[in-house]
Amino acid sequence: MNTRTGAEAAGMERLGPLAGSRRVYVLVLPLARLLLGAVALGAVVAAGIGGYWLSAGTERLERLWSPSIPAQELAQGVIDLPEMIVNLRPNSPSRFLKIGLSLAVAPAERARVDKAMPQLVDALQEFLRNLDQDDLEGSAGLHRLRTEIRRRFNLIAAQPDSNRDAVADVLLRSLLTQ
Repeated sequence: MNTRTGAEAAGMERLGPLAGSRRVYVLVLPLARLLLGAVALGAVVAAGIGGYWLSAGTERLERLWSPSIPAQELAQGVIDLPEMIVNLRPNSPSRFLKIGLSLAVAPAERARVDKAMPQLVDALQEFLRNLDQDDLEGSAGLHRLRTEIRRRFNLIAAQPDSNRDAVADVLLRSLLTQ
């Protein structure tokens, strides 16, 4: 018994042999869209690399794909600074700050950092004495503290003609406000 209405039957007659191919469309169309998306992504990446090559030149493009730092320079040594107790600003609720720092430095920079240690300690004490309790609050405050100490140490210890940092990272061993 055929339960199709007249309109459905007319639609099926018009489709004819394509009526069974609807199942194929369910598989083919998503795969075609996926392939088209991959081709578009490849075109965008190629255009980006081509634009970089046109603006920067062949030498910088080759440097982009080559390792920039040898593996032995990535290894870092640690220099421990002595723990310091400094007074915070007079209007701060906490009066004292006890801090212990370690510096992560490349082996090639260790001698330069050791030589500049008196200037580093002096700059650190001067910086810490100008802090108050609000500057040290939360993880964002500690991140700003580490970043600023690292920036100041690199201004003192880095070679003037080099764009590499002498101090790769500042590690907090201990921090106590009272």
